[in-house]
Amino acid sequence: MSNKNEKIKGLSFVPIGGCTSVGMNLYVYIYGDQWILVDMGMGFDGNFGRELLVPSPDVLIKNKAKIKALFITHSHEDHIGAIPYLWPMLECPVYARSFAAEMIREKLAQFDLDKKVPIIRVSLHNKVTVGDFAVEFISVAHSTPESSALAITTPAGVVFHSGDWRIDDDPVLGEKTDEEKIKEYGKKGVTALVCDSTNVFRNTKYGSERDVRKNLIELVQRHKNNRIMITCFASNLARLESCYCAAKESGRELIIVGRSLKKIERIAKASGYFAKIPAFLDERKANTIPPSKALLVCTGSQGELNSALSKISRGQHKAVQLQKNDLVIFSSRIIPGNEKSVLEIQNALTENSVDIITDIDYEIHASGHPSRAELEHLYSLIKPKVLVPIHGERIHLHKHAEIAREYGIAEALVVRDGDVVNLSEPKAAVVDTFAIGTLAVDGQRLIPLNGVVYAQRETLASGGVVSVAIRYSKGAVKLQDMACLGVFEESEREECEDLKNDVASEIKLSLEGFLKGKSSDREKIRSLSEKLIKTAFMNARGKKPTVIVHVVE
Repeated sequence: MSNKNEKIKGLSFVPIGGCTSVGMNLYVYIYGDQWILVDMGMGFDGNFGRELLVPSPDVLIKNKAKIKALFITHSHEDHIGAIPYLWPMLECPVYARSFAAEMIREKLAQFDLDKKVPIIRVSLHNKVTVGDFAVEFISVAHSTPESSALAITTPAGVVFHSGDWRIDDDPVLGEKTDEEKIKEYGKKGVTALVCDSTNVFRNTKYGSERDVRKNLIELVQRHKNNRIMITCFASNLARLESCYCAAKESGRELIIVGRSLKKIERIAKASGYFAKIPAFLDERKANTIPPSKALLVCTGSQGELNSALSKISRGQHKAVQLQKNDLVIFSSRIIPGNEKSVLEIQNALTENSVDIITDIDYEIHASGHPSRAELEHLYSLIKPKVLVPIHGERIHLHKHAEIAREYGIAEALVVRDGDVVNLSEPKAAVVDTFAIGTLAVDGQRLIPLNGVVYAQRETLASGGVVSVAIRYSKGAVKLQDMACLGVFEESEREECEDLKNDVASEIKLSLEGFLKGKSSDREKIRSLSEKLIKTAFMNARGKKPTVIVHVVE
């Protein structure tokens, strides 16, 4: 892409994250020389310590002066989690509804940024005008309060950005999807629909949150003598309220387990939710209440390594221990990619004779994302000329485009992160591409996912590390010390010592012969020693470790 961005004309859409894999939702809308951003989320990856991922902001930094604002659709981590990491490089105003604003402010406080980031709270149906963009927040049902779609109006047409949404006629807590407002935009004419693809393989819609509440109450009442734990998404306030109702209807005390639930409770009350619900009991009360009188709610429904449920399943939680015949209810759906980690927790619980109920067994989860039936209903309201699927694995995006074409939307474009989609020409098309990377949160810094650091860590994890000290003097060479990490088990001390002796002999013979009659060359000694040691370990163990050689005169 050239610096002048000659190919970006009229109205364009660029996903920075959200179209190549699940998570890291960050989208750009461009009109003329003005840019607005929608969402700034993080992704998750447990490989080699890469727990948190964010999209690389290089292209945004280069065009920082053009960025007028960041608009937030809702408060989930995959839509707001990257703000503390990326906003300092961009420094633009942030527009969000109240609950999302509270969540963002809480997150920024951990980075001492809460007083630096200008967060402007917006209400429904009040258009926010930024340059040539007019953005209206429209309520949609989702699994966290105050979720919104965005109607983005420009001189070149209107884009309807769905955010995460579904149609729930009885959401219990929060607003319904405003179909009348959406229909108004459909009548006026919508150039493009940029839409959530998460549940495209489900043909029929999930039940309502009201159904989930009813079923949770019935389940808890049925298991009168068991200690019961429910795990769900911490940000799903409606589900937390349903858990409270289940406890109240069953004569149990509700106990929350996990820091994120405590944080959510605090933010919810500050935002006007849970007004009629007493404070939840702390996890330290778990062992003071009889099992039949306690209902525990915990985090970890997606198998997160350091979550409360993960620690409980391993018997490592300080306050909560599950016993034989206790019941864990997974009131959630497994996000694609988390299957293995969730199964590991379920296996651990089952091994300890803990009973499990999931959404496969019982209708105890209502997704916050649209099924095929809901997608087609949205098409009928909006009547878009173009569909751009977002928010899903590649298989989800392609299926979404297929559904749209079958419905009659001829222009359904499956794009990748970095693609520049021109929406205002007679026929929408990808006209150029930005190079987009991914960064991992590594302690207090961001590093490239495909950079040297993680490549080296993978090498270290694969073969282990051998560190040696070699002393040489007047042509004599001696292996002074050798330490091995990730190579030998504790029970293999004898094998380690034997290999150390073999390496010492090989270094002495080979290097003294090499050095005979020559001036000492520290770098050559180091290089030859490294090769000899790798060969010795390959012959003995079938693996080449990373070798670090210290040469001492």
